Amino acid sequence: MKTSWPMHPTGRQNERAQHLTTNEATHDTSDPHPANPQMNMKPTLTCFCFLLLTAFASAEVRQPNVVLIFADDMGYGDVTCYDAQSRIHTPNLDRLAMGGMRFTDAHSASAVCTPSRYALLTGRYAWRTGLKSGVLGGFSQPLIEKGRMTLADLFQGKGYRTACIGKWHLGMDWSGGIRGENGYNMRNNSEGIDFTKPIQNTAVVNGFDEYFGIAASLDMPPYVFIRNDRVTEQPTSSLKEEDKGGRPGPAAPGWRHKHVMPTLTDEVISFIQRSKPGPFFVYMPLNAPHTPHAPGDAFVGKSKLDIYGDFMVEVDHHIGRVMDELDRLKLSDNTLVIVTSDNGPETNMFPRLNKSGHDSSSHFLGAKRDNWEGGHRVPFIARWPGVIAPGSQCDTPFCLVDMMATFAEIASVALPEDQGVDSVSILPLMHGKNGDYRNRHAIIHHSSTGRFAIRRGDWKLLLHAGSGGNGYGTGKRSTRYNGTIEQKSFNTADRQLYNMRTDPDETTNLIEKYPEVASELTALAGEYVSKGRSTPGPRQETILQNWPQLDWLSLDPVPTASGDTANPN
Repeated sequence: MKTSWPMHPTGRQNERAQHLTTNEATHDTSDPHPANPQMNMKPTLTCFCFLLLTAFASAEVRQPNVVLIFADDMGYGDVTCYDAQSRIHTPNLDRLAMGGMRFTDAHSASAVCTPSRYALLTGRYAWRTGLKSGVLGGFSQPLIEKGRMTLADLFQGKGYRTACIGKWHLGMDWSGGIRGENGYNMRNNSEGIDFTKPIQNTAVVNGFDEYFGIAASLDMPPYVFIRNDRVTEQPTSSLKEEDKGGRPGPAAPGWRHKHVMPTLTDEVISFIQRSKPGPFFVYMPLNAPHTPHAPGDAFVGKSKLDIYGDFMVEVDHHIGRVMDELDRLKLSDNTLVIVTSDNGPETNMFPRLNKSGHDSSSHFLGAKRDNWEGGHRVPFIARWPGVIAPGSQCDTPFCLVDMMATFAEIASVALPEDQGVDSVSILPLMHGKNGDYRNRHAIIHHSSTGRFAIRRGDWKLLLHAGSGGNGYGTGKRSTRYNGTIEQKSFNTADRQLYNMRTDPDETTNLIEKYPEVASELTALAGEYVSKGRSTPGPRQETILQNWPQLDWLSLDPVPTASGDTANPN
């Protein structure tokens, strides 16, 4: 049974036709480990046990505040607690991990940012939409469809105040401008746009009560802040006059890239202060450490590495500011804080690795845009006092598309059957429970060029030759030796099969040794595409037109590509 969305406390009904059902099931307070019969004869102890169980049940139904921080291009090897050899010191991220759980096998839903963000917010893979490869630009049309539930919708329906503060990069409708036949492209042309008029379909029509931030990446115009549905200042200047780094385009007078991250953090802190004690949900998609690397003056030289290292030090600093404010307001004990990244690090990590030995992908192969692990295996740290054991670690593989089902379980929301169709809750993992259930559900990896890979349990199958993203060349791959990177001849064949438990660095292709595993995974990937979902439920729509990357569904061998083309973002 579906009911309409509950009225938000402000009285504003969600503008889109979406539905949600509240889970009314009561919690079972029975003791799963019955006491010794002799002990049951002691009224005092029985009463004490009842009080303990009542307290536990109360803790179970407590609705936490949620702070979701989404870094931009932060690699697995950029965080000290993930790579002891990291040349970048991240004390605040390490502090968060000490107070919570570090997930070692977490994956963004794509190797580039726009599809990764769509999947995070909707619980649905972005390749089911018209965006089959690449990313959007600052003036691209909205990717999130009307009627598609987001994480903010979910929380808003439960009475949370919600805010998106940071980089949106999911498209919005600017007044005027030129539209192509396909709106899902990297559009950065501002011709014809009237910046004095309201912007339609920003984050505030996707369940967020408040939005403040930038339209896309910090190297994409327009270079101006947006509050809710209007620019905060007319972009009457241009980037080349105001700052350096990024594509040319309109900019607010005096725009400086280095001011963006501290401004976003100030806004997040203000929102938390205004929303205390909660419940509130704040989604904080950072602009960093994505290019252009623009650390604030106080951070220049701090890493003793390079400008990228300085930018990462600043990322850690601002995450620490949010954590400190939660402490100051005495909100930390009832706040779930998650920090993760939208994909792997930019390819400028390779010259840095050669020069300094710092490997932003840690020991994993590849980088942003790739289906190799370096493209999408990301840090994921979650802290929730009283629920997540401090200093704990989870090695079960999962995908950020799982956040929809996870937050639905936390908020006691039953998802409609047509929403969150690729999402599986990881709340049991946060509780430290066995992850076999999640291992049985496969993860689809998706590269910048739209190529597929599938991971289930220990096995990972790449349904293509090469990396699927960056143009390393099919016959070569990046190999790390003692802090340097070398190009080693390697024939990846038409498909690649790796055992991620024994070979997480993807060095030995087992495709010829285990053809039955490859066949099974290929069939499963095809099922996920054709059913329109990867979870149980009725068939849903996936846009299948003009999709050449589905050549792996053919029974004929897929020709080995001559090389992959890099996506600019």
